[in-house]
Order: sequence, then structure tokens, then C-alpha cells
Amino acid sequence: MKITITIKNEQDGKSYDVSLDNRQKIATTLKVMSENLPEFMNGIGTNPAVQSERTSRHLKLESTYEESHIYTGDIVVISQREKE
Repeated sequence: MKITITIKNEQDGKSYDVSLDNRQKIATTLKVMSENLPEFMNGIGTNPAVQSERTSRHLKLESTYEESHIYTGDIVVISQREKE
């Protein structure tokens, strides 16, 4: 099923609305965005932290949007993962 979500870069506050299949993996979306919108991914790194703004849950990159309970209208925030 198609969903439309907002992906927001916490680093600079920019966001994009994207329409995608809910069976797509989160990592796939971020890979496509880094290839096509490299300026949007600046400061995020190769292994970003991903969080649902609605639920405040951290999301696994290898999960699909359906598995992560992300629905149309949700905002997904990406940020640089803190160094351990």
C-alpha cells in the first residue's frame, strides 16, 4: 500500500514529503535519498538514527514501514547516530 510521509533531517531542519510502498525498507529509502539528494543527507553519516516523531520510537533501518507502524502523515526524523 502506498503511504506519504515526511522525512526530516534533524541536523538542519529540512524535510521532504515522499510517497512510497509501506513494504519498502527504511534503509532503501535513505539510500535512494543519499544518491539523489546528497545535500539533504549532509551531516547524517552512513548509519543514521531514525525515529518516528509521532511515537518517539527508534526505528530499525532493516525494517519496513509496515513493520515499524509508520503510516500516511507520519514524520520520520533522521539524525546522526551518537558516537559510542
